Amino acid sequence: MADLQNSTGSPEIISPPQGSLIRTINEASERMLADLELSPLSKRTYRHGLKAFLRFLHSSQGHFEEADILAPYPIAALTEDTLAAFSRWLRESYPDPRASSGETGVMSRTARLYLVAAKRLINWLDLHHLLPPGVSFERMVRRIDQGRGQRRQGYQQRKVDPDVIRVLTHYMRQPLPERKGERRLALLRNRALMALLYDTGMRISEALALTREDVLDGRARKIRLKRTKNNRPRTVFLSEETRRLLRDYIRERHDGPFAPLFVSHGRDKGSAITPSHAWLLVKRAAQAEGLYANTSPHSLRHRRAQDLLDEGMPLEWVAALLGHQHPDTTRVIYAWETDEDRLADMIETYGLTPSQAQEQSREKGDEEVNDNH
Repeated sequence: MADLQNSTGSPEIISPPQGSLIRTINEASERMLADLELSPLSKRTYRHGLKAFLRFLHSSQGHFEEADILAPYPIAALTEDTLAAFSRWLRESYPDPRASSGETGVMSRTARLYLVAAKRLINWLDLHHLLPPGVSFERMVRRIDQGRGQRRQGYQQRKVDPDVIRVLTHYMRQPLPERKGERRLALLRNRALMALLYDTGMRISEALALTREDVLDGRARKIRLKRTKNNRPRTVFLSEETRRLLRDYIRERHDGPFAPLFVSHGRDKGSAITPSHAWLLVKRAAQAEGLYANTSPHSLRHRRAQDLLDEGMPLEWVAALLGHQHPDTTRVIYAWETDEDRLADMIETYGLTPSQAQEQSREKGDEEVNDNH
């Protein structure tokens, strides 16, 4: 489905013919926006939010190409969990850079506005009796609130696929197009981005804030991160392999040193890719490699921390690499798996099995009997 530009300059979702039945999210979005009395700025924000909602709906069905993401999505496919799932996706794709260290699941202002747009659409569908049978706006919003209640109970451990590095393998295995162009640049970018995320343990927001100058076009051995989640600068280090992938990517670009490090090579050419774009790149690779459904850019950070802890790096140094103000944050989020594994090894080494304990008890009993005689 083509993107049009409206008078505000924002992407437009194609309107259905007058008088037709409304069967898709795309059609309902245009009808709702036509009904609402909104300022041009508010309408533009709603359009972007509804486009993000479409991206989420299609990506949750395994569709990652831009043409698929903008295609009509049937209203009949909505469920009670749709808004709650969209809320989780927004928290992951648009985290709040101002959130304090260790705080998880905090939405940025953009994400909150996008969720408002989706809620407004669902409410409009409900008022016009267009939601699927058994689905209501009230129930969908309640599911969001239930999810928030669960998050307040404490950090929810999310298993990270131990083979998440295959996200990088997926792009490394793809043959590089011989002809220079958008497809070749996009593949070089994807390789460099996945390697950087794992190598440095960066958050996706930190990686996407980098410029070519920050990495000295792939020559820098270390990067001083200034735009971090907790506003505490820190230094990360690059392996030669990651530097080489960055150089391979930057060498074929024709922009300046202050350009964003990771840019779009299709729509919005030259602009920094967004967190949701990076999320889709990871999801696409994860699905192709058969990885966990919850795999995201953050999974590479998690895997890096886990690998370093497993190899024996002290907890406080892993915390410094990740930008955690307190090592306890690292322990709660990442070290629990390592601690469990080490505890299991200790039990294997030092513990007695029930049968061994019984045998030991019998032997002691026999010794006591012999001593008494």
